Amino acid sequence: MEKSRKGVRALNLRVPPCKYINCGIVMRIFDMLLDLGAFIFQKLKDIFLFLLDLALQLLSHLYNKFLEIRLPEKVVYCNTFLAFLAVVLPVAKFYIFESWFYVNNPLAVYMIGIAMVMFASLYFSGQYVLLVRVLLNFYYLVWVIYVPLAEGLTHADPHWIIFGYFLNIAVPLVYIFAGIWSFFDER
Repeated sequence: MEKSRKGVRALNLRVPPCKYINCGIVMRIFDMLLDLGAFIFQKLKDIFLFLLDLALQLLSHLYNKFLEIRLPEKVVYCNTFLAFLAVVLPVAKFYIFESWFYVNNPLAVYMIGIAMVMFASLYFSGQYVLLVRVLLNFYYLVWVIYVPLAEGLTHADPHWIIFGYFLNIAVPLVYIFAGIWSFFDER
């Protein structure tokens, strides 16, 4: 540190001249790295905007399809969102070690498949569609009722059945009734 004219100490921030490396090469490398970073940023921005546009087109298509279909099919369409909610919500809870633990639905994977089949069946009609809708949902409904009766949810004692379980019963029932309603509405 050296003393300046005003008596205040100042830092010596002079950059020594490049003795061992060529400063022009370093500056070119630095310039190339900045250009590469700008190029990568621009491409990532283009990919993000493309994916956003694709998602908006998909949502627009789904909304237009929703406006085209009949009321029973709209019930199936809206119930699909409840089906995904039924997958996420816990179905039972128990208290142990001074805290609550929650149990997820062991049949949740099948509910995802049923929701996909029900959503895809919006594009088809006929007797076979009714048969697939009713049998698939009835089979799931039987299992979702059987699992807690066979103590397959949890071995914790005591445990409480909560809202997610009842939603797992309501969703297939709504699918069954909407499928039957849709079949007889199109006749």
